[in-house]
Amino acid sequence: MNTPISPGTPTVLCLVRHGETEWNLTHRYQGTTDIPLNETGREQAQRVAEALGQERWDAIVSSPLSRAMETARAIAATTGIATIEQDRDLQERAYGEAEGLTLAEREKAWPGGEWPGLEPWDDVATRTMTAIERIANHHAGKRVLVVCHGGVINSILAVLSKNELGTGKTVILNTSLTTLTRSGDEWEIGAVNVVRHLEAVAAD
Repeated sequence: MNTPISPGTPTVLCLVRHGETEWNLTHRYQGTTDIPLNETGREQAQRVAEALGQERWDAIVSSPLSRAMETARAIAATTGIATIEQDRDLQERAYGEAEGLTLAEREKAWPGGEWPGLEPWDDVATRTMTAIERIANHHAGKRVLVVCHGGVINSILAVLSKNELGTGKTVILNTSLTTLTRSGDEWEIGAVNVVRHLEAVAAD
């Protein structure tokens, strides 16, 4: 039986970046290319899942890309949430013809920062903000895990902080946690890029 939600209860979104992939490890543009987690990424996903499983969460919403969904499935197993909702607007920025290339390779092919198929940042920010508003409206007053990508999280932070955080300023690590709270129409940024669950692994 669901507990009634009091009017005015804040909505909490915890943005979880997916675990590591081989393209993360080799510093290749990943974008919408569907690259799975590597062994380290699967370990990271399990560690963040164990940490999140110690708290109460009401829902999981994920990017449909496999690196996010595999991370989300690990979290679902520890939180007891049976259904993972998918939202295509949570996909990573499309890097077009640069996907699969390193920065040096991309610079050699297209010097100057523009290349075919690159999704404009304004478009990324519009769709990712649309996604979190939709999620917050659908799960008003609840605590929701949103499994997505570094570029997605940074675009949201850039909008909500008026560019004090986010794109070009904030490094979002694999399986890091970034918390947002919405009260009424107002968003508040909480902790950003929390990786205590991985620091505990390093200490072991």
